[in-house]
Amino acid sequence: MQLDCRNLACPEPVIKTKNAIGGLKEGEELEILLNSVASFENVSKFLTSQGQNFKRKELGGGEYVIKAIKSGEINEQIDASEYVCEPIGKNVKKVIYLNEDRAGSGAVGEVLLSKFLGGFAQIDNKPYAVVCVNTAVKMTTDRSHPGFKPLRDLESLGVKIFSCGSCLEAYGLVDKLSIGEMTNAYEVAEILSKYDEIKL
Repeated sequence: MQLDCRNLACPEPVIKTKNAIGGLKEGEELEILLNSVASFENVSKFLTSQGQNFKRKELGGGEYVIKAIKSGEINEQIDASEYVCEPIGKNVKKVIYLNEDRAGSGAVGEVLLSKFLGGFAQIDNKPYAVVCVNTAVKMTTDRSHPGFKPLRDLESLGVKIFSCGSCLEAYGLVDKLSIGEMTNAYEVAEILSKYDEIKL
């Protein structure tokens, strides 16, 4: 059975999925078509909460598909407010993407970037994560770098810090990683596809 949930506002895709899979027999398949990251994640979250087996795939061009197999009974009572799309505006989580260890040239640029990062620790709507690639990985490995402390402060406040693994290897810094965790290109692409990006 195919369920087209494209162009539907949250939480409607979850509600339609619940009703559709609830009407299936054990072992029958439901293919859900989506074209929104929020709906893709919400339907996946719902199926997981209901103990349903499913596979999900990004088709490209903003299109997604989830194939679920009816695996047990569906709880008829769900809290639809858990599956409302995150509002657009000041509360949408951001990801800071750093391609260099400075904002501008020289030592002044290093200090300037550290001040920008320090500012994010002071605001209520803190970023979800900081992604460091290329020379930006020096900030997560060199304790003397001006950017090291503000990144450590952000991490202590719950902000995730990711450093490009290939970049760490290229600079011989893998064993010196002191903040956050090492990541790869696939994980970075996945993060950037889910959150608004800030470049400094």
